[in-house]
Amino acid sequence: MRDFSIELQSEKIYSAKTRDYFQEVIKSYYSESYRSAVVMLYSIAVADLLYKIEELHETYSDPNATKILEEIKTLQTKNSVSAEWETKLIDLIKDKTNLLEPSDYLHINTLRQHRHLCAHPVLTQNFELYRPNKETTRAHIRNILEGVLIKPPFLSRKIFEDLLENLSSIKTIIYDEIQLERHLKAKYLDKINPKVTLHIFRSLWKVTFKTSNQLCDDNREINLRAILIILKTDYKNLITTIATEQDYYSDLDEKYLMNLITLFNQFPEIFKVLNDSAKILIQNIIEKDADLDTYAVFLSENITAHINKISSITWESGYEETHITTESILYVFNYANREGNRNVAFDFLIEMFGKSHQYSIADMRFDHLIRPFLNEFDKDEIRKIVKVVNSNSQIHDRREARSSNYHIRNRIEELYGATFDFKMYSYFK
Repeated sequence: MRDFSIELQSEKIYSAKTRDYFQEVIKSYYSESYRSAVVMLYSIAVADLLYKIEELHETYSDPNATKILEEIKTLQTKNSVSAEWETKLIDLIKDKTNLLEPSDYLHINTLRQHRHLCAHPVLTQNFELYRPNKETTRAHIRNILEGVLIKPPFLSRKIFEDLLENLSSIKTIIYDEIQLERHLKAKYLDKINPKVTLHIFRSLWKVTFKTSNQLCDDNREINLRAILIILKTDYKNLITTIATEQDYYSDLDEKYLMNLITLFNQFPEIFKVLNDSAKILIQNIIEKDADLDTYAVFLSENITAHINKISSITWESGYEETHITTESILYVFNYANREGNRNVAFDFLIEMFGKSHQYSIADMRFDHLIRPFLNEFDKDEIRKIVKVVNSNSQIHDRREARSSNYHIRNRIEELYGATFDFKMYSYFK
């Protein structure tokens, strides 16, 4: 029976040339010519590593790749028939790049030993040539596919710089989060090992939350989006890393607190594993500003508790800054909606509109919190809107009240027809 996993992995081989050569291995394996499969597999593995080093040199001007090529060419010039350069190539790649994990290095060396047994007339005690069994051959194929052939050449120490350049180039092109995730997975994340993922994450964390310069400022938003995507793809390992390196991840610049809150809202466990110094500082800064407190959903047990907390905020609540922006209100609204709390979310919009304490704030909140959703409010909710308009002078006495009420009445007529009684709402005219 054909081993589908091998076929599936072979389709992911990075080099088209290697992919073509690999068909010989597949044919030998399925025809039970295991000796031929092992010999060819080793030759392909060495050739593929050489292709990758050449691409790193030619495309990325990688200095390590350049040095490796120079040393290999020197060995080939000294003795064109010796296979010493093959062993040296593997050792240099292991020492100077991230292309080979320790396990990959062990696998390719084991394959080389079996290749020698298959290629040379070494007789067994029964005067038979060495012939690997199906299981051994299959293991070699799988190990080389996953450890060598499917990896792209950029898995050198340049990968982080390459990723940063790519993120900067697409920040004004890819706005949709699903598309960005697909892009990063196809170009990087699906092709790198956990060790490289941790390296990228750690470095991205530094330029997003710790470093202040023009380049970081220009790309902070797209870098944060990338961090959130990487966390989704390998959350368990990354949260363990953060906890292990607690002090590194707790050394944060409070200037980027809004970005941190965005992160903590999606992954509250990260905040919990920071050291106490960072947690106390962050929490105290947030709790002095009503808008930050509104945005920081992660500080509440759940979204319903958070909305109850924010709904209780008044102008005299004791915050150093009590103005809550429509952006933060809408963030909480969308958060509740995504959690499946539709009624709680829409009631929150109405509640915050009703708490408008200035004409200008009432204008802004109607334009952003009420009017865009008028066709989505149900009969009970539209009646609540009428009540808050009627009960708050900062809403019903403002210049724009007549225009706002016109739009509300249109929705009332859609829902109630002529049965809605306005007599109870004297300011709603």
